[in-house]
Amino acid sequence: MTTAGSEKEKVITLLLLLSRNAFTDDERALAESICRSLTDWELFTDLVIRHGVAALVWQNIADLGLSEAVPGADRVILDGIRFKTIARVSYITTAAAEVVTALENEGIRSLLFKGLALEHSVYGSRGLRQMSDADLLVAPEDILRARDILIRTGFVSMPMKSSLYRHIILDLGNHLPELHRGGISVDLHHRLFGPEGTTIVRRALDEPEVISARGRTFLALPPGTALLGLVNHIYKHKVKGEFQLRLYTDIYLLLKKHGEDILNEELMSEAAEAGIAGEMRIVLTIINKFYGIVIPSVFNALDGPGQERVAAFRSNLLDPGTAKPQSRKDIFLENIRSLKGMRRKMIFITGDLFPSVEFMKNRYGCRSNMSALLFYPHRLGKIIWIFDLILAKPRVK
Repeated sequence: MTTAGSEKEKVITLLLLLSRNAFTDDERALAESICRSLTDWELFTDLVIRHGVAALVWQNIADLGLSEAVPGADRVILDGIRFKTIARVSYITTAAAEVVTALENEGIRSLLFKGLALEHSVYGSRGLRQMSDADLLVAPEDILRARDILIRTGFVSMPMKSSLYRHIILDLGNHLPELHRGGISVDLHHRLFGPEGTTIVRRALDEPEVISARGRTFLALPPGTALLGLVNHIYKHKVKGEFQLRLYTDIYLLLKKHGEDILNEELMSEAAEAGIAGEMRIVLTIINKFYGIVIPSVFNALDGPGQERVAAFRSNLLDPGTAKPQSRKDIFLENIRSLKGMRRKMIFITGDLFPSVEFMKNRYGCRSNMSALLFYPHRLGKIIWIFDLILAKPRVK
């Protein structure tokens, strides 16, 4: 193995080792050995930033008493990110509390999930789980009213692609357009897995977990449902061509705390119901292999592409965000297939081909309505995709 190769192996090993919140004596000794012999700190710093774990990793380095082993420039960068992350998490938590209270006052229950819920349930409320927004789950029948309530409190919604989409908004995607106020965004979700798994979501809304943060309580997804949501989130990122270690660290910490309660046959059944059984096996096999969490054999990745993804995980850590994304055509056709009934499909197609001018200005970075209009013919090329879908449909015998 070359010297460069050895350095990259050290970087990957240290990245995986420090993306957790507790260490055995052997892990401490290994971390110290690598930190004191590593020379390519620039690569390490770049990767922890791109993987979204810089704050957690730097806190661990400091807690292990290894800060002095890091070159001054990288030390300044990582310490700055940790400080900003702690401040950001504090700000988002305060804003989320205001949002949850505003919805509660109108009789609407909302559940925290993803980053903010994990920060205060498995990360230890230390401000180390990097995030950019607050994700809330609201019952489908309350979601549009919840959006209107937040707009009345000063939030501004990203433009809907088309006013026609109001008729199919609950059938398209898992959340409404982002709401922004004061430098943060709130995503109101009405489902977790697309049209699948609605029973799982309803049960989570009816029987939520209670977590504490900032001297108050919040509702959150039960651990098993949270795991399902995180695995589905990894799949969605894969479709977009995105890959971050942060998402696997989330699952590792969740399993470390709740693994005995959620790794059972019911979880596998619910994963199948949500349409993510294969992804669940892959993710849990990766967690077992690279984080050391014991996983029942029923969750092992299947031979073929599943095991290939597990094997590629370690080397992929050197290239976060460079996975091959699903094509725009495939996403477009997948959305059409997911909609039930010709009316909904036609609404989606019309709204996508002829979006609102505000959406077009935002999508193509136009300053005027006239310049946005020039991009409409470009969207008509999707008609070819529609014909491909029609021709690909099997004939009825």
